[in-house]
Amino acid sequence: MSEEIIEKIKRNLSGNPDLDRDYLVSQLDYYKNHEYSYDIIKEISQLIWKSLEFYLDDNSQMSKKSQASRILDEVMPYIENKDKKTALEILDNHMESFNDKYENIENHKESDLNSNRSIREIQYIRYDSKKSVYNPKSFRTTPKKEKRVNWRKDVKINKINKGENDKKTNKEYHSFLNPLEEILFYQYIGLKKELVYIPFNEPIFDLYYLYGTLLFEYDRFKNSEEYLLKALRINPVSSKTILALADIYKSKTRTYNRFFLYNVDALKFAYTNEDIARAYRNFGFFYVEENQLDIAAVFYDYSLNFEFNKNAMRELEYLKSRGVDIEINREYAESIIESKNIQVGVNQFIIDTLRFICYDLDNRKYFTQALYFYRILYDLTKDNEVLGRINSLQNKI
Repeated sequence: MSEEIIEKIKRNLSGNPDLDRDYLVSQLDYYKNHEYSYDIIKEISQLIWKSLEFYLDDNSQMSKKSQASRILDEVMPYIENKDKKTALEILDNHMESFNDKYENIENHKESDLNSNRSIREIQYIRYDSKKSVYNPKSFRTTPKKEKRVNWRKDVKINKINKGENDKKTNKEYHSFLNPLEEILFYQYIGLKKELVYIPFNEPIFDLYYLYGTLLFEYDRFKNSEEYLLKALRINPVSSKTILALADIYKSKTRTYNRFFLYNVDALKFAYTNEDIARAYRNFGFFYVEENQLDIAAVFYDYSLNFEFNKNAMRELEYLKSRGVDIEINREYAESIIESKNIQVGVNQFIIDTLRFICYDLDNRKYFTQALYFYRILYDLTKDNEVLGRINSLQNKI
């Protein structure tokens, strides 16, 4: 009996030491009163010890933090305490001498040069269960000071040597928050040069994004654009970065052409309700400025399908005061959005890709990782079958 329980516990291990240790500690508490508690707890304790070996083996990497990591470690306490002014002053000081070994020489604009690799061939989906994989707990929308987990540990990462500077123009340097983003990159943008993954102990994207958004808050628009574009070169499908840039072009350009186009891109890559709703609110603003108030009402109202937002409600009340009908049928709204050549709802490619990833991970019995993507899929679709699978996996883990 105890052997079956131990095997079940082992099957649920993800291969990620941080995630596994939390899971194993929870199992210690769960089985503490079991009739075979002695044997089970003994085995769990050994597994916990093995998870700690990761840090012993990787001690040199832990003790040698990158410059970007050290800067974020210094800044994040001020961000968490809402002292953005001090955080910006610290970043201003550090960024004057920051050495980016992975900077892309050119803007990575959208191109027709897509990858010819199928989704099934992308290496970060085909991983070994004995190796470290991505940690859903480490995925975030704002940078944290904790160590970022390498969910592509089984993929060989090209590193830059001192003698390679002359070859830098032949390389592209990228990092992605999760596998979905990398698939989006290959589908819509593709590679022009040799791909080099930025190491996971180099949170340069987080650093640039944080600095760029802080600069924007203090009306330093030119500098903000510079660093947000640096972040976008690292991850060209980051909808939050594209939307941050759209805010600049909303504030500081004579026309709204670039603002409009950036929102089109953000909507194509967005896989969170927050970013999707934000893009539709931006279109609402655009059509107010164009004095097409009926159309603006459609976009503000449609955004509420993805996120309730007080600003959207206020805009709708304003439009109502101008004599605009804000009681809008969803089918009518979608026909209007489509007539403007703007994406209606979530990008279907994202939904299809999420279903594939969920099935792939679930079928391989990587339940913790599958649960992460099932939750994204459910947030976007509200599919009851997906919800049922989430509940089932939660009972297994």
